Amino acid sequence: YHDHAMGINRLNIYAGMFGQYLIRDFAEAGLQLPSGQFEVPLVVVDRYLDQDCQLYYPVSGDAKSPWVPEVFGNLILVNGKILPYLDVAPRMYRFRVLNASNARHYYFSFLNGEEFYQVGSDQGLLEALVPLRTLAIAPGERADLLVDFSRFSGRQIALKNDAAPVMQFRVNTETAAGGARHPLPAKLRTVTPLHESEAVKTRILTLGEMEDMAANPPVMLLNGMH
Repeated sequence: YHDHAMGINRLNIYAGMFGQYLIRDFAEAGLQLPSGQFEVPLVVVDRYLDQDCQLYYPVSGDAKSPWVPEVFGNLILVNGKILPYLDVAPRMYRFRVLNASNARHYYFSFLNGEEFYQVGSDQGLLEALVPLRTLAIAPGERADLLVDFSRFSGRQIALKNDAAPVMQFRVNTETAAGGARHPLPAKLRTVTPLHESEAVKTRILTLGEMEDMAANPPVMLLNGMH
């Protein structure tokens, strides 16, 4: 969730006025996915800090529209920290990932190429687990991931975005802290697809973005209209 005040929405989000909440149901509870201390939110943003370590948001030079629409920061933060680390047990974890950046897309992977699983997205649980080695996630998008650290006791695992480091997972050797390991569910939920052939009416909606001479997108159009 985030503030949506007209005209300053991007500034308020940039200042940190956003958060994350989780909605659950009984079907999810029966899957025995990692929970409690083994379910961790990871809110990722990029921010531009100046030489005084103050948040910097560039301006356009246009007094009528001073705030540029897209900002790409010089630093990546996870849960408000730059290059953080998380102590984890050698077991399966569930990470609720949110890209709360203004414009930056991320391509997350582990430095060692470790495989992980996506179990959910913006619309909740997927039908089945999807094995991944790279997660592409856009601004405002969410991803529900499972990562198994059981083979990395006593080691450090780095998460990166393309080539840039993002955070580190420090796997301890306390095997007793891992708890009981449950097999990964083959099926998460039943998803009934919507078939185009069943539509009773078809509408064509176009979203258009017009750029100025400086490649700024000052005008957004819906079906060619403001």
